Amino acid sequence: MRPERRGGWQLEVAAVVLASLLALLAASRLDPLAGDIAVSFAPSPPSETLSQIVVAVVTEDTLATFPYRSPIDREFLASLVRRLDEAGAAAVGIDILLDQPSLPHKDKALFSAIDDASLPVVLAYATAADGLTDRQAAFAAKNVASRRHGLIALPRDEIDGVVRHLPRERSEHGETTRTFTQALAEAAAANRDSANGTRSRILYGNGAQAPENGAPGPFALYPAHLVPLLPDAWFAGKIVLVGTDLPTIDRHPTPMVAGRGSAAGTIPGVVIHAHILAQRLAGLSLPASPPWLRIAATLALAGLAALALSLPFPPRRLVLLLALGLAAYAGLAAWLVASGTWLPPLVAPPLAALATAGLLAWRRWQTERSERAFLRLAFSRYVSPPVVERIASGRLALELGGEKRKVTYLFTDLEGFTSLSEQLEPSALTDILNPYLDEMCRLMTEHGATIDKIIGDAVVGFFGAPDDDPEQEAHAVALALALDDFAQGYRLKVAARGIHLGATRIGLHTGEAVIGNFGGSRFFDYTGIGDTVNTAARLEGANRFLGTRILMSETVAARCPASDCRPAADLVLKGRSAPLPCFEPLAARQRDPAWRSAYRKAFAAMRAGDANAASLFEASLQLRPDDPLALLHLRRLQAGESGATLVLEGK
Repeated sequence: MRPERRGGWQLEVAAVVLASLLALLAASRLDPLAGDIAVSFAPSPPSETLSQIVVAVVTEDTLATFPYRSPIDREFLASLVRRLDEAGAAAVGIDILLDQPSLPHKDKALFSAIDDASLPVVLAYATAADGLTDRQAAFAAKNVASRRHGLIALPRDEIDGVVRHLPRERSEHGETTRTFTQALAEAAAANRDSANGTRSRILYGNGAQAPENGAPGPFALYPAHLVPLLPDAWFAGKIVLVGTDLPTIDRHPTPMVAGRGSAAGTIPGVVIHAHILAQRLAGLSLPASPPWLRIAATLALAGLAALALSLPFPPRRLVLLLALGLAAYAGLAAWLVASGTWLPPLVAPPLAALATAGLLAWRRWQTERSERAFLRLAFSRYVSPPVVERIASGRLALELGGEKRKVTYLFTDLEGFTSLSEQLEPSALTDILNPYLDEMCRLMTEHGATIDKIIGDAVVGFFGAPDDDPEQEAHAVALALALDDFAQGYRLKVAARGIHLGATRIGLHTGEAVIGNFGGSRFFDYTGIGDTVNTAARLEGANRFLGTRILMSETVAARCPASDCRPAADLVLKGRSAPLPCFEPLAARQRDPAWRSAYRKAFAAMRAGDANAASLFEASLQLRPDDPLALLHLRRLQAGESGATLVLEGK
């Protein structure tokens, strides 16, 4: 029975869900990396915004001027605040966490300088939620939270620890604390932040470079201990960030430098805050996709891929359609990023679409493979295997029509079987006929013949279609001899059961015929039409008059070695006016050189009208007394006939 198709739309839904889940799992690691590349094409803060920011960093050389390394000398920080205030800076942001006391007079000097400054000073702030101890949190709450402050913590990606997203304000105990850069932008009266409350990417642009690599960064960056020596104009009207640039303190990996390794692939936190501040001042943001949107986009693209795969298109068109869909999604994503609108999910949706297409394509291939197997199994019981293979592969259309081709037709018929069938019981008839036809068809298939039809006990086949066969004549002769050998052996086997089975007669002819599907719109056969087909059928019937079992026309014999056949007669078949030279193929056991030479000499003499032809046939019969052709021609000659031409009135 036909293989049942199961699943339908349920299978497509399952493929979409499964592919989406796999894609989302894979994208959890790949999406951030793809986003890093995409963000490099997003809008960056303009140069005029970058020029408003100056970074003063405490370096190892700066620490060398202090009596101790930690905490950073607060008297030095106090002098730095006073110097920047005198220079006319717009605001100062101290990216150094004040979470514990130092020498009292130095603490007093710093906080007094901050409180007395005419410019706004924003301090870095953290709480117990950021990992501070209770003592540290209490000191920060008393001394930092009472002044301008902002949360200093930088959010790291959970997967690889890279700082990719803007920090966000936080609510604790009913109070909302702004971030460090938000507070600094507000203090400088330059807040144009468009990313409040959203999870936005940091737009590093091409400026996320480690200071130690020697490359110029996007911001003016000076060692803190040299600030007192620099001109006021370098700080006037600028927002100055004060932080550290030390090997092991406050360094973070960013997308553009993380690939350099744990040592070189980090930049100071104060530089990251400078990038964030520039982005806020420029009013830029690139919101990242929330989880629900990633899931929705992934399911949507996977669903569209499933819909495309369900269309009745050939594979090449489906691949093209899928490629166009993915290209359209990539183009839309590129536009959204380049315009600074939104960072869509870059990996999960296309990956889900490809996975869905792969799953459904594999399922479609399995289904078609199963159907082809079913087609071969079912049709091979009715149609020749070469034709089944052509239909299953799509190389042979199931539609009416044909083409003219050179073919070699072979007709077989079991002599006297019609009368025998009237004498036998149906079960006995079946027991005799089915094994006979089964082996006849097997031999035809084995020799590469296309089985045309089975009519009762007769089997018809041909060579040269649907596939070309340049040696079709030789293959047809070899098949005829194999069929004859089997049929003679089968007769002896059946005779042992007391049943007389007639000889199998075979006719072969090569010529042009129209081969194709012929019939009606509902039922048709892959068969041949033309004189070649009729001639092969007439030659099969002519065996009855000549006493032979196999006859082939000269068009077949011309492509076979002369030693493998002998001339039989020039036959004028029914429906023809011109004689057709015919030959009998010889099995290996029949190729006795002396007998073959004697017969051919006699036949040549008969064709030439030589009076000695009869005596020559007698000489041939002495070598093989049961030769039916020699007996036929001898009797003809003795009856007064001459020549090799015989006119056959019957079929």
